[in-house]
Amino acid sequence: MSEHYIHGFSDAERLRLIEQAEMLANPVFGGLDFSDDHNLLEVGCAVGAELHLIARRAPHLALTGLDLSAVHLRAGRAWLAERECIRLVQGDARALPFPDDSFDVGMTIWLLEHVGDAAAVVRELLRVVKPTGRVILTEVDNSTFGFDPPQPAITAWWDAFNRCQAEVGGGDPFVGHTLRGIAASLGAEVLAEEPRLVITSSDATRNRADQLRYLRELLASGAERMLAHGYATAHMAQAMAAAFDAVQAEPGVAFRYGAVRLLCRRPRQRPESDAAPRSAG
Repeated sequence: MSEHYIHGFSDAERLRLIEQAEMLANPVFGGLDFSDDHNLLEVGCAVGAELHLIARRAPHLALTGLDLSAVHLRAGRAWLAERECIRLVQGDARALPFPDDSFDVGMTIWLLEHVGDAAAVVRELLRVVKPTGRVILTEVDNSTFGFDPPQPAITAWWDAFNRCQAEVGGGDPFVGHTLRGIAASLGAEVLAEEPRLVITSSDATRNRADQLRYLRELLASGAERMLAHGYATAHMAQAMAAAFDAVQAEPGVAFRYGAVRLLCRRPRQRPESDAAPRSAG
């Protein structure tokens, strides 16, 4: 994460990331099978919240997390001190400090929205993952966020949030719908492209109030940078908070927030016998 990471690096953000991982665990990891894998790399691991969940689900895996932020990694090392299967490394996602073909699985989870060159990150993941392995990209598409009926104060804040993230942070809040194109531009083989509803009022298995609290904290986490850079005002923040209060009190208001999970790998090279014959000299 760069220094312009819209959510910041506070203790409150560390706790939000841990709670977010728990809240979104089923949409993020549902349907994934790591039983035949031996090691996994998460790029953009922040405080290690997702790695902690992976370790619970697949305790046989050797896990490596990489992040640019020394602050996040210090917090992660303290929190994961008893997890000997997890190592955290500081480094640039665009130039991974690992040899080719090092991992069975490479992952990003909510990372590419924060980087200026998503293709460079995916290219590096394809390099360090074995040809028989897979790269799993789980990323937001912020255009999917919304309420029915619409909530103008929340929408105004969300629009400002996305502009701040893109213009100050240099990322792409809508990167989810571009993942297939990124993979194709790198010559990767797409194994699956799956829309994931990470938050939805139609999910009876999760508490409505908990989901709304998650959304509210997500939006509020950008306030410091949005206010500092002129993308929002204190009045907008108050109006957004009041709108969430009103939604909480009205169970008929629907909401949703989606992402995309893309699985891809390096294309398998054609056997030598399938190559085009060379012309005689």
